[in-house]
Amino acid sequence: MLESGSPLIITAFLSLELLLMGATFAPMGALLPELFPVAIRYTGAGTAYNLGGILGASFAPYIAQRLVTLGGLAWVGGYVSLAAAISLLAVFFMRETRDNQWL
Repeated sequence: MLESGSPLIITAFLSLELLLMGATFAPMGALLPELFPVAIRYTGAGTAYNLGGILGASFAPYIAQRLVTLGGLAWVGGYVSLAAAISLLAVFFMRETRDNQWL
C-alpha cells in the first residue's frame, strides 16, 4: 500500500496502522503493572516498558533499512509480521496474576 503512490491508499494504510498501534498500546497501561508485585510495581512496569522500547525499537529502523536494501519493502512486512507473531506467542504464555498471593 505504501508503494502505491496514491495519497488515498497511503492514508488508509497509515490509518489502519495507527488503529492497530492504539490497540497494542491501550492495554499496556494495565498489563505491565499487573505483572509485578505491589512493592516493585511502578519500577517493574517502567523498566519493562523502557527496556522493551530501547531493545525492541532501537534496532528496528536499521534492520528495516537493510531488508529494504536486500529485498524490498515486502521483506520489512515479513519482519514486522515475525515480530508480531513472537509478541503474540509471548502474550499466549503469560499467566493470569489476579489470584496470586504475592501481589
